[in-house]
Amino acid sequence: MPDQRVLDVSTGIGEAALAALPIIGASGMLVGADIAPAMLEGARERLNNPHFHPVAADGQALPFKNGSFDAVVCQLGLQFFPDPARGLAEFQRVLRPGASAAVCVISTPDRAPMWGLLAEALGRRIPEQRQVINLSFALADPRRLRSLFIEAGFQDVHVEQVEREDTTESFDEYWEPIESGTGSIPQIYLSLGEAERRAVREEVKTQLSRFVSNGRLVMRVEMLIGRGSARRPDNDPYVGRSDGLRDVVQNETLELAKIGDQNASFDSQLLEILRCPVTNALLEYDSVAGELISRPADLAFPIRDSIPIMLTDAARKLGG
Repeated sequence: MPDQRVLDVSTGIGEAALAALPIIGASGMLVGADIAPAMLEGARERLNNPHFHPVAADGQALPFKNGSFDAVVCQLGLQFFPDPARGLAEFQRVLRPGASAAVCVISTPDRAPMWGLLAEALGRRIPEQRQVINLSFALADPRRLRSLFIEAGFQDVHVEQVEREDTTESFDEYWEPIESGTGSIPQIYLSLGEAERRAVREEVKTQLSRFVSNGRLVMRVEMLIGRGSARRPDNDPYVGRSDGLRDVVQNETLELAKIGDQNASFDSQLLEILRCPVTNALLEYDSVAGELISRPADLAFPIRDSIPIMLTDAARKLGG
């Protein structure tokens, strides 16, 4: 459906965002949220589209008002959340009632050899990091993933195991993002010394040789796709009270207009939905300091290279 607001959580270098851009419509809005500002810079450069809005944010404390989005997607990110249930609850909160969230996670290591073999090689060399390495496969149980969606308040929950064939032109092409540190497991790989890295590379290359066909790597990879629809909480004070809801929307619109009058250089479409991740209160834009101010939380969130850094550990105390 055109002219939609879509949130891509853990957007990384923008793989899922790139696929979403063609479907949001001419006046749609695609927000890419990631906890790493450097990844957002890469995603912005890759997409190079005015409809894409990068925001540094924790997926477990999203800085957006309730009911902001028509869809939330999270590709290969939820398994790394310290509390995936809390993350899904946030996805549900920022969705409009009836809208959907979808997540994609990796299956078990043996059913995802392109990651599983590297994880196995690293786990043997760094046993103290084995738990961190295996986070990539932490949500491989479809029953658990379904339960997490239901506990977060989603309806019409479905989880399916999807197998696809992945073809890479050569081992070197497959290894390039690993050597570049793209992803959590490659980051651990880069922590090894040069000799150990070479040994890991050769081991994985040998293991993957059974997937070589006409010089290409051809592997089948199993993923889990979970999706569900957001519902209005039973204790929503505005159920059946369209007049009260209209008053709230009107008051908030007036407040946004006042903030917008202070300085219009910050993207008004983004400012309309951005909220303090601590209090969910409105934000003021300070053009002189280049910050977004939350007075109820007594915090100022920086804006770096036009990216709002909505992370509490990056914020400063007002007057401090």
